[in-house]
Amino acid sequence: MRLPPASLLPALLPLFMPWGEAARRWRFEPWLADEWWRGFTASWTHADWRHAALNSLALLLLAGLGGRRAAAPLCLLALTLPWLLAWQQLLSPQPQPFLGASGVVYGWWAALAWMRRDESMGRWLAALLLLRLVWQGVWPNSGPGGEPVLWPAHVGGALLAPPLLMALSRARRAALWARPRTSIHS
Repeated sequence: MRLPPASLLPALLPLFMPWGEAARRWRFEPWLADEWWRGFTASWTHADWRHAALNSLALLLLAGLGGRRAAAPLCLLALTLPWLLAWQQLLSPQPQPFLGASGVVYGWWAALAWMRRDESMGRWLAALLLLRLVWQGVWPNSGPGGEPVLWPAHVGGALLAPPLLMALSRARRAALWARPRTSIHS
């Protein structure tokens, strides 16, 4: 499994961002909506070094499974999903603060399942993702400090990634279609 260089930065970002008590200044808190940058930074800061390492390891694994073909779409998701996950929390009837790249991890997981949907790997990834989300929904997890894991961020990442990739694919096709064609005979 060879990691595409483009996917390395987002996959390693959790290790370079603050964790622990320092991460509290970076996490997303719905009542601090004027600090808009937290919508992005919350997905990259972590409760502790284990949380950061596990999320980074999961992103590295998914980047490796995706290969070069998936590098650009995964990087696009790394830029857009944090904002959408924060927005999802703002729209929630009971918005909660969050931090951690798990929503992005589940988004990458769903994206790879969708990109490889015609292959057995895609079907296995989709089945495992569904099982994991059901497991977490039935038996909620707690974070390292005892705080509840924000399961809706996991579900949100998984549900938002495929439509984002479909929109990207359509936009790319439209751009290719609109590009002027040159003729060899002109």
